[in-house]
Amino acid sequence: MSRYENWLNVALEAGDKAGKLLRGRWRQAHTVHHKGFRDIVTEADLECETLIIEHLRKAFPDHAVTSEEAGAEISDAKVHWFVDPLDGTTNFSRNNPNFSTSIAAVEDGWPVVGVVVDPLREHVFAAWRGGGATLNGTPIHVSGVDAIAEAIFAVDSPREPQLRDAMWQRLGVLLRYGRTMRASGSAALNIAYVAVGWIDLYMHLSLKPWDQTAAALFVEEAGGALSTIAGAPWTPFSPDPLIASSAALLDAFHNLMSQAGL
Repeated sequence: MSRYENWLNVALEAGDKAGKLLRGRWRQAHTVHHKGFRDIVTEADLECETLIIEHLRKAFPDHAVTSEEAGAEISDAKVHWFVDPLDGTTNFSRNNPNFSTSIAAVEDGWPVVGVVVDPLREHVFAAWRGGGATLNGTPIHVSGVDAIAEAIFAVDSPREPQLRDAMWQRLGVLLRYGRTMRASGSAALNIAYVAVGWIDLYMHLSLKPWDQTAAALFVEEAGGALSTIAGAPWTPFSPDPLIASSAALLDAFHNLMSQAGL
């Protein structure tokens, strides 16, 4: 077993524990705190985060862990884990079933292991670099759609008003020329859905490393492509927005936006 496979198994264990906790908490009354503008956290986020971090630190005491609620661990460790214990907190707090847990390992600046768990549907997306991407153990691949006119695209709303304005400009173009749109409220799930071919292109104008890194690895390992909104190469730490799709559709997207002056 390679070290990446070992890391993946540990991440899967942590994701399974988190999924069981979230299933048990769903539909219960929640304690909701406002962290900032359009930004909330529940007791389930915090409990799930503690569970995952403890599991990772026990298995890998020399690795660093950064999580959405706990923040960044200051470390010069070569391997860094990024954890979103509950991606889709707003959905979860309103008993909407679209939410997930995302866990990713980054080595030398690049994602090498990723797990996203949808606990209610019992969907487990997983990948390790060079090993392909799977859904519940079955290999997955991006769709063969290469034309905007046939593309099912997905978006989620950034919190910042100016970024929402920028998103609506681009969304207006996609709505005019694309097939149809979806928005679920969990970036990790939407990006994973690109990897499995359920949607063809995903756009978000404001993501953090814990939101996107695991699912972005799925897209790469499933034969897809990633870039920033400006067409530059994507990295987990890129400050620019993420576009995920097949390579041909990604080129078509950038050509369309260029023609629209965006």
